[in-house]
Amino acid sequence: MANAIAQFLSADNVALAWGKVATNQGCAGVDGETLAQFAQDLERRLALLRRQVAQGTYRPLPLRQIFIPKRGGGWRELQVPTVRDRIVQQALLNVLHPVFEPQFEGCSFAYRPGRSHKMAVERIAAYQRRGYRWVLDADIVSYFNHISHERLLAEVAERLPIQAAGREQQAEHGYPTRVNRLKTWPSAEFVALALHLIEQWLSVGVLTSEGLCFPQRGIPQGAVISPILANVYLDDFDEAIDGTRLKLVRYADDFLVLGRRQHHVVEAHSQVSQLLGEMGLVLHPEKTSLTSFSRGFRFLGHVFSGDLVLPVRKAESSRQQVEKGAQPGSNLRLVHSDAPASKTPMEQALVQALKASQKPIPPPLFVVLGYRVRQEQRVEINSNETMWRKGMSTLYLVHQGTTVKKEQGRYVVKVPKEIALEIPVREVERLLVFGNIQLTTAVISECLDHQVPVVFMSQLGDYKGHLWSAEYDDIRTELVQYGRQGDDGFKLATARAIVVGKLANSRQLLLRLNRKRQLPEVVDTIAAVAEMMAASAQAESLNSLRGYEGLAAARYFRALGALIVNPAFTFAERNRRPPKDPVNSLLSFGYTLLFNNVLSLLLAEGLNPYLGNLHGSEKKQTFLAFDLVEEFRSPVVDSLVIRLINQKFFRPTDFTWPNEAGGIYLNDTSRRLFLQQFEKRLSLELSHPAVQTPVSYRRAIQLQVQRYKQALMGDAPYEAFRKVN
Repeated sequence: MANAIAQFLSADNVALAWGKVATNQGCAGVDGETLAQFAQDLERRLALLRRQVAQGTYRPLPLRQIFIPKRGGGWRELQVPTVRDRIVQQALLNVLHPVFEPQFEGCSFAYRPGRSHKMAVERIAAYQRRGYRWVLDADIVSYFNHISHERLLAEVAERLPIQAAGREQQAEHGYPTRVNRLKTWPSAEFVALALHLIEQWLSVGVLTSEGLCFPQRGIPQGAVISPILANVYLDDFDEAIDGTRLKLVRYADDFLVLGRRQHHVVEAHSQVSQLLGEMGLVLHPEKTSLTSFSRGFRFLGHVFSGDLVLPVRKAESSRQQVEKGAQPGSNLRLVHSDAPASKTPMEQALVQALKASQKPIPPPLFVVLGYRVRQEQRVEINSNETMWRKGMSTLYLVHQGTTVKKEQGRYVVKVPKEIALEIPVREVERLLVFGNIQLTTAVISECLDHQVPVVFMSQLGDYKGHLWSAEYDDIRTELVQYGRQGDDGFKLATARAIVVGKLANSRQLLLRLNRKRQLPEVVDTIAAVAEMMAASAQAESLNSLRGYEGLAAARYFRALGALIVNPAFTFAERNRRPPKDPVNSLLSFGYTLLFNNVLSLLLAEGLNPYLGNLHGSEKKQTFLAFDLVEEFRSPVVDSLVIRLINQKFFRPTDFTWPNEAGGIYLNDTSRRLFLQQFEKRLSLELSHPAVQTPVSYRRAIQLQVQRYKQALMGDAPYEAFRKVN
């Protein structure tokens, strides 16, 4: 195998390894990095892995312990490497496989290309037809856990003869004659590198709930490299048994020894025990038995009885089991520490003593082993919004951890680390509860007794539910809404106001963003949007109004993309369901959050959110919420997204790799950061014509909902919200 190291570390081989690892899916390792997260900066990370292995600086991380439920009860332990370690293992496997595969015996069927458990079953049936009627049905006790590291490495080395060795030298060193079938040989450097990597993967340890454990024996079930190593370890056993008057069919650690005579199989039992004992393995006394086809037995999901071979119910795959209730051994996330690679003699002695103790090593000592626990970044979402001013009718409970009590006709609102606020009960007409807020039973009873609705939302405004008395009756509002659905004049006038307001706010945002740059294409778009506003104000039908809105939106988003100055982001057009680039991902997420707030406030006002004016179709959707979102898209979401991108608040690596549908989304930590910024935006104060004092965007949305309700119940037309600066 000429230049095996170059083949192993080639860009094509490592890319092929990544493809196989990604196809196999699998969960994150101890570092918490998923396949999607690794793929966000794929080329750089693969190049870094190649460089680290080539320079000798690559160090695997410990294995992640996971327990998956067994079908018959109990748990099976898996030890999962990190994504990066799985890639390096697969890259080495790509090179080792063509060397090892020709050396394996024909009696083994597990973990080999072109072979399967069904082929093993067919082989057994063929032996039965040839007169092999007696069977030793055997199983090895915890095979993967008892493999000797020293012997395994010796077996691997034996199957990787050095290139310069001739036939005489191979025989002198004890290489089996089967390796002479190979036409090319790995170099000494490659053999040394392969053995070094395998030794690292075997000795790296497992992160359990008690700490780091360093087993002195065994190979990890869950590692990419383990299946071929498992076959290497038993290859001598396969050759010793299958080359006699007996026949062997082995699938991993389950195997059958078949003979024509009963005493042949009885004698084989002792031979098998002796061979396995020399390897440090033991036959399972309860799962190993002497039987025959006439008595019947089960093997590899099939029942063998006489001449019959019948499949039994197929067990779930490991991946299905993982999806149905896997339990991690530890939730800690480990990364390499920044300690120097070379340790002092005292540090080396301490590490060896810790590993030799055979006891779990607790997190405080991880740094000595070269690891540290990665602390998750916590993103607090706080609101600066004033919950109450004199003259308000709605009590906003936004600050997380707030408690509300009732004392002598007053609500006592206690925000953590602040002086309690007292509000007369008679002045509060509704309560809006955002997130983790505690209301006492007395407060709830007061609201029920006086028909004061309480609307519960998530911290970011997602509607959860509401509380109001059975006597609270807003059926009149809903009846008027249904009546207005047949009033084409009202619907068209309201829809015009919404579209004109939306376009006015879009134009205002473009003017502000282009004030210093004066891009000609943006100037043209601003003029075009103004023309669409005028046309929309005179639209004679909802269809033509929607047409003007669509044309203006297309021009608007192209201009918005031109105003992005961060070279890492580009934006040409709006796409959704799914969003296919980072900018569209941010816009979609922001619009969803905005929609949730509008929907919640509609419900708080007793309005039916399904009865809209501008939006509508045969499908039942919350069209009124879609309507009233429109005028706040630009000032709340678009403005925020452009600011966060241009100020380099986000990077392309903060987004997931495209899924099967091409969708791109913020990763978990970055999503929390966006939520934090969105909350700040909603609590930002601005002027609103309906009130004299500044209000937050959240209250501006509620004022618009109340404006719509007033227009619905009276004769005054609806006036859309317009951002004036």
